[in-house]
Amino acid sequence: MTNYFEKAKEYKDQLIENRRSLHQMPETGLSLPNTKKFVMEKLKALGLEVKELGESGLSVLIEGEKGDGKCILVRADMDALPMKEESGLPFSANGDKAHTCGHDLHASIAISAAEMFIKEKKNFKGKIKIMFQPAEEIFAGSKMMIEEGILENPKVDAAIALHTGLDEEPGSISYNEGYITTSCDNFKINIKGKGGHGAYPHTTIDPINAAFNIYQNFMELVAREAPPQETVTLTFGMMSAGSNSNIIPETAELQGTLRTYSPEVRKNIKGRMEEILEGVRKATRCEIALDFFTGVPSLLSDPKLTAELVGYIKKTNPELKLIPNMQIMASEDMALVAERVPATYFMLNSKVKGNNFSHHNPGVEFNEDALPIGLGLIVTSAIDWLNNN
Repeated sequence: MTNYFEKAKEYKDQLIENRRSLHQMPETGLSLPNTKKFVMEKLKALGLEVKELGESGLSVLIEGEKGDGKCILVRADMDALPMKEESGLPFSANGDKAHTCGHDLHASIAISAAEMFIKEKKNFKGKIKIMFQPAEEIFAGSKMMIEEGILENPKVDAAIALHTGLDEEPGSISYNEGYITTSCDNFKINIKGKGGHGAYPHTTIDPINAAFNIYQNFMELVAREAPPQETVTLTFGMMSAGSNSNIIPETAELQGTLRTYSPEVRKNIKGRMEEILEGVRKATRCEIALDFFTGVPSLLSDPKLTAELVGYIKKTNPELKLIPNMQIMASEDMALVAERVPATYFMLNSKVKGNNFSHHNPGVEFNEDALPIGLGLIVTSAIDWLNNN
């Protein structure tokens, strides 16, 4: 049996070089022109036919030579965040965008994985499709690529993805046989009342009063209507109303997020939010509109598939530390793929000793020693799954 973790070590210099190049060209959203060009050039240099999906989505297909079989998808996101980097690294990005979530590592791993899959074609059956995705941070890229047909022609039977983790230094992988990331529903509430003089509140319809009613009632949803054993957070991150101390404003706006692992709890809480607003409308006489403007479901790391892949990893690399029962409160649009095909999501621990910043912090760093481990993980999982299914 080939040890792909050992073979992956030979790619370390390439992995680091590509990662640092990507790190210095951070781009956000659905439009990643420089990132797309860089990745396309690397893939075409391998002799691959690159398919474009949407403005910046890319995919390649590598067919094994051991015969027909199933198709597994390897997904890598490529987008950055709209923030200034403050890591102080010699290859840090300039400007107002930065790779502070580690997607540059993900894309670098996927490029090298493509090369390894080509070199190992004689050793696997079936097909491997690699998905290079924009706009994970705004929950738009996966949706777009699914709509553009990433899961078809050939039809995808299973999917795998990884993400940088910051719990430990390199040498370990975290996973869960079940839900691993929460759903996330971003919502906005617009309230319209009737403005007026603060001395005559009886002549107005106060939207601030309605806003505080909504806030209090929504907080009680988690405390009194979510099952105690379930993880639920409902957070308001923005409240805006008024311009002066003696003016009752015409409008108010609230924005927040709802997160949970449970699809049932998500559905119930969202339904109750609508019912509460109907009550507040009647109680305050305000016009109130609720808009869930972006959202993704919780990501199910398929228990059967995950257990199978973990088994291959243990057998190939018994020294690698495997940490089960991992759940994170962040959300991921890989969940949209996992809704459609069995998927497994791994956390690749990449902490730099002494760097105690979290993802999305301008000072965060990622340990490049994790790159060959991530590469070995992806190649082992994909090839062993294809050969055994």
